[in-house]
Amino acid sequence: MKSVHARVITNYIDLMKPHVTVLLLGVTAAAMAIAHQALPPLMLVISTLSGGAMAAGSANCINCYIDRDIDQIMGRTQHRSLPAGRVEPRRALIFGIILGAGSFFVLAIFVNLLSAILACSAILFYVFVYTLGLKRTSTQNIVIGGAAGAVPVLVG
Repeated sequence: MKSVHARVITNYIDLMKPHVTVLLLGVTAAAMAIAHQALPPLMLVISTLSGGAMAAGSANCINCYIDRDIDQIMGRTQHRSLPAGRVEPRRALIFGIILGAGSFFVLAIFVNLLSAILACSAILFYVFVYTLGLKRTSTQNIVIGGAAGAVPVLVG
């Protein structure tokens, strides 16, 4: 049986949608290898993937916060941390914001400023354009919103 602390950590990681984040990190690493024409330095890879995981996690977490009302009524999403009541909404939002700020600092300090700006732009695009602007109003939301998912290739 999981300890209370392990369950809390699991619930917050769930907000980051790790199944999606891992895919984004895969294309980031592939783009890094292609751009470098070999395996890039290990510390650069670790820093880029850490900052990228935080950025993707931030966007996903804030998306979960915004969509918690519709996630409660959808079978596929009603067991997520927020609709299931395992994480308080305000804490989820704060967690998402901290992840976004952390991603900017990790990427700006250990990778480069352009990567940090691109990652934060993807967070803002995903939250404001996709989640708030298109998701509930347009059938084209996933096509246009997919632009945020292309940013990890640029970061890599």
